[in-house]
Amino acid sequence: MIDLLPPERRYELTLRLRRAGLRATKPRLLILDALEAGGHHSVEDVLRELQRRGVRLPRATVYNVLHSLVATGLVMVADVGPGRMLLETARHWHHHFVCRECGAVIDVPCVVGSKPCLEPDLPGAEVDEAQVIWRGRCPRCVAASESRGDINAETAVTNARSTD
Repeated sequence: MIDLLPPERRYELTLRLRRAGLRATKPRLLILDALEAGGHHSVEDVLRELQRRGVRLPRATVYNVLHSLVATGLVMVADVGPGRMLLETARHWHHHFVCRECGAVIDVPCVVGSKPCLEPDLPGAEVDEAQVIWRGRCPRCVAASESRGDINAETAVTNARSTD
């Protein structure tokens, strides 16, 4: 099963795992590699990708590996609000924009670039992470509605007020 990874890729992933204080087990190598394809992945996405590669791991093993990868900072949970948990490799700290129309999740660079980038006004609290979620319509949905001649809700309300 580990033979699915070319030797240089296996070496690179092994180094990342060891730097994070983890042993380079077969499940960790394969799951980290599956996530490295980019994007935001649910646990179901990871299981499907492993199955596509001919790898069958118990669901509990996948959850345990993901937990260890998140705990060591190799993987981050993309906080997009309620619903399924999405995961991605943690190369740099960033936030997310979630499109209300198509559901796209888009990375948004963090101005500070490290966590926590915001501090609450909560004396005595220890903050180790702050995530910002923007919601609205993504550029693709906005452009598509403009090309169709749609009027978005805000414009419709503004237009209605101006005729009163």
